[in-house]
Amino acid sequence: MDESALRYFASQGDTRRVNAEIARLRALYPNWTPPSDMSQLSGTVTVDPIIDRLWNLYKEDRIAEVRAAIAERQSSDPNWKPPEELTTALETTESRRRLTNASDSGQWRTVLNIATENPNLLTCVNVDVLWRVAEAFAKTEQSDRSRDVYTYLLTNCANPGERLATLQKALGLLPDNQVADLLQFERKTGNEPDNFDSIREELARRRVERASNDETMTATAEDLAVVERMTRNSDEPGPVLVLAWYNYHHGNPARALELFKTALDRKGGNKAAEGYAMSLRALERLTEAEAFAYDWHDKAPENMKVYLDVATALLSQDPPPRLETRIVARIVPIAMSQRFPDGAQALGWYAYNTSQFQTARSWFRQALGWRADDEPSAYGLALTTQRLNDRAGFGAIVAQWRDRSERIADLADGTVPQAAQPRVPSIRTAQPVDNLPQVSLPQVSMRPAAMRAETPRTFVETSSLPAETRPRTVTVGTRTGARRGCLVTRNPEGLAPDAAVALGWCLMEANRPLEAASAFDEAIRRGGGRTREEAAYGKSLAYLRKNLTSEAAVAAAQAPQTGERRVELSASILGQRALAAYRDGRYVETILALSERARIVPEQTDLMLIRGWSYYKLGRYQDAEKVFRAVQRTGNSEDASIGLNAVLEARIPARQ
Repeated sequence: MDESALRYFASQGDTRRVNAEIARLRALYPNWTPPSDMSQLSGTVTVDPIIDRLWNLYKEDRIAEVRAAIAERQSSDPNWKPPEELTTALETTESRRRLTNASDSGQWRTVLNIATENPNLLTCVNVDVLWRVAEAFAKTEQSDRSRDVYTYLLTNCANPGERLATLQKALGLLPDNQVADLLQFERKTGNEPDNFDSIREELARRRVERASNDETMTATAEDLAVVERMTRNSDEPGPVLVLAWYNYHHGNPARALELFKTALDRKGGNKAAEGYAMSLRALERLTEAEAFAYDWHDKAPENMKVYLDVATALLSQDPPPRLETRIVARIVPIAMSQRFPDGAQALGWYAYNTSQFQTARSWFRQALGWRADDEPSAYGLALTTQRLNDRAGFGAIVAQWRDRSERIADLADGTVPQAAQPRVPSIRTAQPVDNLPQVSLPQVSMRPAAMRAETPRTFVETSSLPAETRPRTVTVGTRTGARRGCLVTRNPEGLAPDAAVALGWCLMEANRPLEAASAFDEAIRRGGGRTREEAAYGKSLAYLRKNLTSEAAVAAAQAPQTGERRVELSASILGQRALAAYRDGRYVETILALSERARIVPEQTDLMLIRGWSYYKLGRYQDAEKVFRAVQRTGNSEDASIGLNAVLEARIPARQ
């Protein structure tokens, strides 16, 4: 055992080097005990100017000069040898440098070979070397060996900062369960106790993050509380984003929206903006979502995708919204530039629902140009071509799609009336299609509100009634005695009651229900008997067309109605109230309205589905299951299966 280096460092009064050398010698010779009085070592050193110079060079980390000086001395005195301890120290330093260079270059096998050949490097004196060896094991898929190195460090090395750094290194390389196992080595006593709380917080944050990306995983209350605390104790957006995404993917978009807003305030960037827009979308605040998402749409591919999704949902609302010109004007070029078939389809339905059939046909054609197998767009194209009385074009579409689309075949066979308004189909999420030619399409025109025709549609609740009770005046051309091309620009004031009623029905056929309501109101004020009854009936339908259920109920009471019409109007009003309550999340009111409606008319499949989902939202899974199974028996297996699967998944945690 060579103590010359220890003696030299002691003679120089270099305490750091003395302690490092003692640690190295202890690792090599476990039974060795260092002198209790270092002055005894320093006093026994025989000063050799050459040796002293070599140690000074080594102390300054000038290793190449030490080697050169040794070679020079040996050339003049072949019998001279440097101290063995100096030679060992030089070899150790050079090995450490080679290991460090190999680690920096990602040569992990070389790192392990050097460490194997130089076990004297693997001590607490060289913590950085131990960290690099642990990383090399992890990079060569030997995580257990990597954990062993970290365990050695935590068991033998005393510096608190290095011990915490060891856990931080492990976080980036080991599975979380192995990092958690290392926490057992935390030292709570002594002069310098450990504090590994930051490691525990990071592990909790990771568990919540995994659960935020997987709806089947649920984070524990303890982990959620830890992340909540992290959001309060730091101004960083990271923990807030984790908690926001967890709430979003686990059915709490309102809380997610608040958290994403906080993340935006903390410079959370594109990811926070993506989540904020998606939360607005989930809350059905689509106008806000579109405006916000537009401001971020060109910041990242994910933000562009969210904008397209939000814009598509905005256009696809049922009933279609009245959008400002500027909104449509910015949706159109983005949908075109991204070659987004779902966006083109949504613009097609929007144009169709605002009676712009030429424009709608162009958009459906564009959607099919980008995605040739898109059946909803083909169906829209068939409908618009039929509405435009293009028999040749309609025949060509039917010939191409009859075997692939039951709906298009029904149109051709006359099963679906030409004037029937289709439900807006759900828009599938899809990536833009590349390398297809663009075509120049007209933008969706936006006429002033006073001149724009209202949506020619029948509401869900009235369209689901039996044929004998279905309103006869909601859809264009179905009312007996209605005249095409009738004058709808007349002022109802001063008209005879019968003339005011006729004007009201003309305005209904022109899909201008609020103006129709004014004409019917004039007839109610001045007419009597059958005229007053007809006007009250028409006024009720006009308000129903606009979803104004309270006004419709008041109008219906302004004159006695026949039994058939009372049932029709009551069912329509209750159906619309149920839908409005459902859209607002008032599920108890939804069920009450549907139950009251079911007492006067049979409940149809679409309203049964709303009843089932209301039970589901209230946690009444058994009732929801009964309703969905009843829907399934009507032949609507697809929608019923979605509801039954949701009920089954909701019950799984309880069963477990």
